[in-house]
Amino acid sequence: MKPRRILYVTRIVEGGVAVVVDRLARGLDRDRYEPIVLFDTHKQSHIREKLSESGIKTIDLKKCKEEQGPRSPAPRKNRDIGGRIEACFGERACEFYFSLKAFRKFLLFQAPRIKLFVQAIRENKIDLIHTHNDLPRGKSEIIAARITGVPCISHNHGYPKMTLFDIFFAWFVDTFIFISKDVEKYHIDKGKPRAKAAIIHNGVNLSQFTRYYDAAQVRKEFHCKPDDPLIGLIGRIDWWKGHDYFLEAIACAARKFPDLKGVIIGEFEKEGAVNLNRKHTQKVKSLVKSLGIEHKIIFTGFRSDVSRLMSGLDVVVHASSEPEPFGLVVIEGMAAGKPVVATAAGGVLDIIENGVNGLLVPCKDSTAIADAIITILSAPEKAKQMGYAGRRYVEENFSIEHQITAVQSLYDSFFLP
Repeated sequence: MKPRRILYVTRIVEGGVAVVVDRLARGLDRDRYEPIVLFDTHKQSHIREKLSESGIKTIDLKKCKEEQGPRSPAPRKNRDIGGRIEACFGERACEFYFSLKAFRKFLLFQAPRIKLFVQAIRENKIDLIHTHNDLPRGKSEIIAARITGVPCISHNHGYPKMTLFDIFFAWFVDTFIFISKDVEKYHIDKGKPRAKAAIIHNGVNLSQFTRYYDAAQVRKEFHCKPDDPLIGLIGRIDWWKGHDYFLEAIACAARKFPDLKGVIIGEFEKEGAVNLNRKHTQKVKSLVKSLGIEHKIIFTGFRSDVSRLMSGLDVVVHASSEPEPFGLVVIEGMAAGKPVVATAAGGVLDIIENGVNGLLVPCKDSTAIADAIITILSAPEKAKQMGYAGRRYVEENFSIEHQITAVQSLYDSFFLP
């Protein structure tokens, strides 16, 4: 039987969503399913290159209009029109206002794309659409799927703001995949039908993190002595990833362990980054100086060898100041057998059992992060046991094989009698 063609749709080419798309597409059983990846963006990334190297077809959807607008818009006054409407006329009037705005945006930017999606579906003889765009941005492919009679799965990776107009399109989706219990609760509370919900956690390629790496060489690259504690935070320099709290924690923990060093693995904001990220980048750079820890902090920029770098770390820290929808870095650190300190919110609560396979700390609490780091460094044997427990838990629950099996079982439900 000819493999069914699955069209993956994404507007995101970097970060966790892009990683999930890449791993799913390359991990499918090619005898059963053939992946095709459609990028509804003109941005380039290494993910596209990796897919092409694996022999996976990719498509660029031609842009009808540039939804982002100019890269450096002129500053304008912050007018809280929605807040004023709610104050004067109530919450329902405010919801109606934002729904009208969403409807206008749909007409301008998304409706013109429907024809292009229909064309891509028909030309490539697609059997199922698996979109990784949320409802506010994924309406074009959802409508195109309905027009062509193709099943549509919406993979929800976060907590988007949604209007009543956006929620209306939930009825045209066959199944929603949520990456954690917290993400599912958020979307169900917003009005998505529970009957269409399926929780499928993200997975990690265990072989990348369990293979042998020369940890001593990694530490040498970071000018770190064998006995110097090395604490790592992995993630792009984004406003809500908690780099500022990590830096404050490093400064605090260094009072107990003077030779301690911190490494931040991730790229700084690119040209055209949102204002919040520009400010966060400036804050991070100035904070290193104001805390007097220039000699203790290493910025690696983007690295494609994260699994190798993790081998040289003593502790992996996840410091997000907002709830993390899932936490790929958390399961990667656990897969590498490292004790993990993570903020207790969002999808992380599906992963870590406090004190057993990791340590949980409150969001926006650098002192708690520092205390957790000190606890781990002060008890090496317990830290080792925590690392082993984390690895076992990931092997049993969060392998890429688990994720792909669950996703393919969902595909099967559309095609098998």
